[in-house]
Parts: sequence; C-alpha cells; structure tokens
Amino acid sequence: MQKKLSIGTAIYNLDETFLREHIEGIQKQLTDETELLLIDDCSTNNSGEVCREYAEKDTRIRYIKMETNGGLSVVRNRTIEEAQGKWIFFADGDDLLPENFVSTALRFCDEDDDIIILERLKFSLQKPVEQPCEVRELVKLKPGAGRELSISCLCLDNSRGEAYGLSSLAFYHAAWGALYRRDFLIEKKLQFPAGQKKAQDAVFNTEAYFYAKNIAYLPYIMYYYRNNPQGITRRYSKDLPEIYRALLNLLTKDKNKFYADEKEVNFSFQNHRVIASAVDNLRLNIFHKDNPKTKAQRKAEFLAFLEEEPYKSAIENFDPKSSGRWEWTLPVKLMRSKSFNKLDLFVGNDTAFRFACGGYKRLAKVLTK
Repeated sequence: MQKKLSIGTAIYNLDETFLREHIEGIQKQLTDETELLLIDDCSTNNSGEVCREYAEKDTRIRYIKMETNGGLSVVRNRTIEEAQGKWIFFADGDDLLPENFVSTALRFCDEDDDIIILERLKFSLQKPVEQPCEVRELVKLKPGAGRELSISCLCLDNSRGEAYGLSSLAFYHAAWGALYRRDFLIEKKLQFPAGQKKAQDAVFNTEAYFYAKNIAYLPYIMYYYRNNPQGITRRYSKDLPEIYRALLNLLTKDKNKFYADEKEVNFSFQNHRVIASAVDNLRLNIFHKDNPKTKAQRKAEFLAFLEEEPYKSAIENFDPKSSGRWEWTLPVKLMRSKSFNKLDLFVGNDTAFRFACGGYKRLAKVLTK
C-alpha cells in the first residue's frame, strides 16, 4: 500500500539538541501511512549518527546519507526521488512541526490539489503553544492564483498572496511553506536548482506555482521556524555576490520563459528581488562585522558593486511606494549617494540596521500619507 505522506528532512551539521527535538516530535505522530526521511548531506559532526540511531529503531524512519556533499537543492531532489508518499513535505532539521501535523495533513490532503499552502510561526527559544485546528475545509484558491503566486516567488512580492486571502503567516516562498503532491512534481519535472546555495526555494516555487492548476490554502500553523541568530540569514558570506549573481540569473531565465515582455513583472522583479539582493549584499557581506577585509578593500568593493547590473539600474529606479518596502528606502538612498562611511556605521550591526530601517519606514509612511 502506497503511503500518503512523506516528510523529508534536510540534515547537515545540526545542533544535536535541535535535531533530536525535531525527530522525536515527528516520530510521535508517524503512522503506517507516513514516513520520515532523514537525508544527510555528508555531515561532519554527529548528525548522521543521531539520525541512524532513530532509523534503526523505527521502520517508519529512513536514514539516507548522500554520496557527496551536494547542498540543499540536491537533498530536496533526493527527497522527491525517495519519497513513497503521495504527498511530500520538505522540512529543515532544526525547525519543529506541531504535534498534530501528521493527522491534520492526512485529513486535508486532497488528490485534486497540486499544492496546499500552510502557515508558519517563528520562534527563538520556547516552542510556541499549539492551538487546536478548527479549520473544517481547505480554502480553494481561484483560477489565476498560481500565476500570481509564481510572480510573487519570482519577485519577492508578498502582496500578491494577500490578494487571494493568504495571511502574512502563509510563507509560500519557502519549500516548507506547503505540501506538494508528488505526482505533480514528477509530471512537471520540477527540481530544485543544484548548486545554488541560497534562495533555492524561490526558483523551485516560481516554477511550481506557475504549473499548478489546483492550489489550496490551510489557514492553520503547520510549521515552527526556529529564529537562529547563527543561521544563514545572519552569517557573513564572502561568496554572497557570486551566489546572488547565480540566483538572479536563474530567476531571470524563469522570468523570460514565463513572463517575457511583461513590463509590470520586470519592474516588480527589479523593485523587489534585485533590491532585496542588493541590501543583503550590504548586510551579509560588505558591511558585516565579521568581514575580515580592510576598510579600503571594502570601500573599493562597495563602489564596484554599485556599478554592477542589475543592481545599478534597480537602485537608480527604486520606488518604495510601488514596492511597499519603505524599510529599504534608507539603504537605497545611501547607496545612491555612495555613502560608504554612513552605511559602515550601522549596517554591520544587525539590530541597529533593522532598527534604523524600521524607524525610517514608519517615518516615511507618515510623511507620504
């Protein structure tokens, strides 16, 4: 008998406490209709041994070690290949699932749907208090939703989901933001981009939502995302410029394939996705506190970065009113004026940077009313 649900967890050098909490929280829920795939991308700590320990004691848990370290995309693609369930859920090994994730997923998995969007909640220390699921039926999204959600993933424009009744908790840009029908992924030959080290989900979901004909929404929290201060969204990355060049190239190919000559999509791509990448390059590379380069070296890289396309054009044409991202106004303004010293004062401090941008956002919204 084919299983109904496969949960595929990506494993790589995880904190043992986080990993055990993740596995045990899912193990308690598993049934004969479900499985947990622990896919280890050649961890160099004890993550693999921890996974193997659970798999040896529970046949509903499978431990798979990759032949070589290939990155998150390769792990996700292996999940699609290995899954025995009709539905797939992609998870990260340091996050948590609610105690009734499996029972709720099995209750709502509908063979007529291609994708079921879920809600998520962030947490730092304590796992959030779980609320009972009072949802009686899925919200079936209207025709055209797939196209808009695809553009949303392409451009990093969350407002498009709001137009279809999705709340701010529905983070469908991430792979863990939805359940996917496996046959749909196989039929459309959907794969995560191998070798891409950041925002792989954006490329995958740009394509997945474009092809999806039937999309449903479960307005209930089904994922607890751990807000890790040491996570990839806050760490210094010397390779970030190259990583983002590759990402923007991949997304540009999808933009040209699915939305060729659509001026509104191109503007949104520049105004959201490219600007977000530019801000990240400041925050996680040039001005990050762990950047070991001299001030002179960083300034030279900063000035060269401002002349690089597509960043140069996006910075020159940025319109905060159209994007709704007023918090980017300050860093963009300082990039336009090439104010290296001013940016250097606060961008490297993540807390100060968020505070400054948030304050500017509140002020700008008041002044533009």
